[in-house]
Amino acid sequence: MAQLLVNRAVDARLPKARQLPAQPSSAVMRRVARSFTHARAKSLLGIVTLVLLFSLCARADTNQVATGTSHSSADQMPWLDVPPDPLEGFNRCSWALNTWIFRVLIYPLSRVYNVIAPRLARTALANAGHNLSYPVRLFNNSLQGKWHGAWEETKRFGANSTLGLGGLFDPATHWKMARSDEDFGQTMGHWGAGPGFYLVLPVFGPSSGRDALGKAVDVPFDPCFWLGVGYSDEIAAQVVRPGFTFNTTSGDASSFKRNLDSLVDPYETTRWLDSLNRQRLVADFTPNQNGQFNPNPSLRALAFKPQTPNFAERATSRHVQIAATGKRLSYSCWMQKKPSPMVCYLPGLGSYRLEESTLAYADLLYRHGYSVIAISNPFHKEFMDHASTIPVPGYAPADCDDLINALTLIIRDVRRWKGGEITSVSLSGVSHGAFLTLMIAAREATAGQDGLRFDRYVAINPPVELASAARRLDEMFDAPLAWPVQGRELRSKQTLYKALYFDSVSLNYSGPVPLTRTESDYLIGVVYRHTLTSAIADSQRRNDLGILQHDPKRFTRQELYREVRKISYAEYANQFVIPCLMRMGRVASPKQVEEDCDLKKLTPCLRNNSKIRVQICDDDFLISHQDVSWFKETFGPNLQEYPAGGHLGNLYVRSVQATLLKMFPPIAHE
Repeated sequence: MAQLLVNRAVDARLPKARQLPAQPSSAVMRRVARSFTHARAKSLLGIVTLVLLFSLCARADTNQVATGTSHSSADQMPWLDVPPDPLEGFNRCSWALNTWIFRVLIYPLSRVYNVIAPRLARTALANAGHNLSYPVRLFNNSLQGKWHGAWEETKRFGANSTLGLGGLFDPATHWKMARSDEDFGQTMGHWGAGPGFYLVLPVFGPSSGRDALGKAVDVPFDPCFWLGVGYSDEIAAQVVRPGFTFNTTSGDASSFKRNLDSLVDPYETTRWLDSLNRQRLVADFTPNQNGQFNPNPSLRALAFKPQTPNFAERATSRHVQIAATGKRLSYSCWMQKKPSPMVCYLPGLGSYRLEESTLAYADLLYRHGYSVIAISNPFHKEFMDHASTIPVPGYAPADCDDLINALTLIIRDVRRWKGGEITSVSLSGVSHGAFLTLMIAAREATAGQDGLRFDRYVAINPPVELASAARRLDEMFDAPLAWPVQGRELRSKQTLYKALYFDSVSLNYSGPVPLTRTESDYLIGVVYRHTLTSAIADSQRRNDLGILQHDPKRFTRQELYREVRKISYAEYANQFVIPCLMRMGRVASPKQVEEDCDLKKLTPCLRNNSKIRVQICDDDFLISHQDVSWFKETFGPNLQEYPAGGHLGNLYVRSVQATLLKMFPPIAHE
C-alpha cells in the first residue's frame, strides 16, 4: 500500500523570510556555512536526539522477523510476524491523525493537482526528485559495500542529469541501468541492526525505530537540505522535498483512499505488509526466476484490470436507507448517457465495490455499452455494518435475504433517478457473488421474493458447496505443510517476499509467473485468510458473541489479531456461524447449515432456467469433478465451460471476455 503521508522533509520549520543585501561570493559561502552550522545543525541534532530516544525504547531484538505462535490445523504453520508494537496506542492515534489529514487535505489537493498538472509533467517532476536524491543512494550503497549498486546509481545519475535534462526524463531505465535504492535504515539492517519496534509519527507516517533514525541520518545527504542559502531562501528549502513527495504520491491518492475505505483495519494491514516489505528490502531479496514453475492458474486473475484511466473516479456514489438496520448502504454506479441495459454486480468473497477486480468487471461491461451498479460483498465490512441483519456473515440464505432487500432499494432508487434510460436489469457475480446470484435466481423461480425480478442472471466461477469451498481455502493456507518442518518458516517468508517483489516490479501475470504450485496456493490462502480475519474482527466488534478471549472493541488489538488469525474457515463455521444461527432459531442442526449452503439442493429451480448463464473452469480449485458434472447436467446449453483457467484466472483473455458479454441481454442501439 502506498504510504502517502510519509514526508521526507525532516526539518519542517518555516521561519520568517528576511531580505538580505547582495553579498560577494565569499560572503555568500560564509553565510552558507553559518546557515548549516547554526539553524540546520541545531534542527538535525534535535531530530536525531528525538528519534534516538524512540530507538532506545525498542526491544533488544536483532532478529529481522519475529515469529508468532499462530498455527493452523496441524499446529505447524508459521505465522510471520512483524516488529513488535509496544506503542500501539500512540501509533493508532498518529495513524488516525494522518488519516484525517489525508482525507481533508491531501486527497482533495491531489485531485485538484492531478487535474491541473498533466501526467507527463507529474512524471517528469517525480523523475527529477528521485534523481536529486542520488547522494543518499550513493552513500548507503557504499556503506554496505555494494559497489556495483553505487556504480549503477552513478551511471543512472549521469545519464539522467545530462540526456535526461536534469533528471526530468529517465533514459537510464530505458537503457536497462539497474536501480539500487538504499537508505540508512537498510544500511543499519545490513549490518545487523533489528527493526526495533513499529512506529507511526504524526505527518511522517509509518516506520520503525531503526528506520526513523535512518531517515534523520539521510537528511544531510539530500541536496534539498542544502537549498537554503541564507534566510531568504529558507522557505524554498523547506518545501522542495515535500513538493517532490506530494507530486510523487498524488497519483496514488485515489487508490490509497479506496484502501482506507475497504479495509476493516487499515492500520493493521499496512503494519504487516509494509513491515514485511521493509524486511525484504533489507535482505535484498530477489527471487530466482529461472527454473520449472507451475503456479495455480487462478493467480492470473491479477491480470484482469480496468482499461479505462481513472475508472474509479468516474463512479457515482449513492446511498439507500436500510430499514432493518437504520443505516445507509452505499453503492457505486456507472450510467450510460443513453438508454441501455443495466447490470447489478456482486463481487467475490469479502470484496469491496471499488477494489480493482470489481472495477475491471464494471469497466468491461461499461465499455461495451452497459450501465453498471456495484455493491460490496456480504462478507465485507461495508455491507456487514450497514445492511446485515444477522451477527455473523456466511449463512447464504440470510445473506440472500439482506442482498435482496438492498438490491430492491437500489434498483428502485436508480429507476427514480434514471427512469426510462434502463432497458433491462441483470444480476451478475463472480465467485461467492456468483453463488449468491444463483441462489437469488432460484428464489425467483420459486416466486419466493416479492417484486425483485431480473432479466438475466450471469454467474462466473461459482462454488457449489460453501462448506467444501471453505475447506479448500483452509487447505490453500496450509499448503506449506507439504514442506519439511526445518526450513518451513524461511520458505513461507520467502514466498511472501516474492509476492511483494512481483508487486514492486509490476509483474505481468498474464505471462510466466515464477512460483511453484505450493507457493501460489499459499499466497491465495493468505489472501482469503486475511478476508476471514477481517470479517471475524469486524463482526465481533459490532456484535460480540463472547467467543473470543480478547475484547474486539478495544482500541489496541494486537492480542485480538493473534487469536483471530488462528481461526480457519471450518472453525469459523463451527464456533461462530452455526451456534449463532441455532440460538436465533434459524436452523435446527449443523447439517442444515451445510445443506442450506449447497446449490445442489436448488437443482430443480436452476435446471434449464432460460434466464441463467454460467461460466466455469474445470480446474477451478473451488469445485470438484462431480461439481463439473452437476453444472453440465443442470445448465446444459446455458453453461460456458473452459478446460483451464483456474478460479477467475481467464477473465483477462479477450476471447473469454467476448463470450462473457454475449451472456448479457444485447444492446438495443447496436
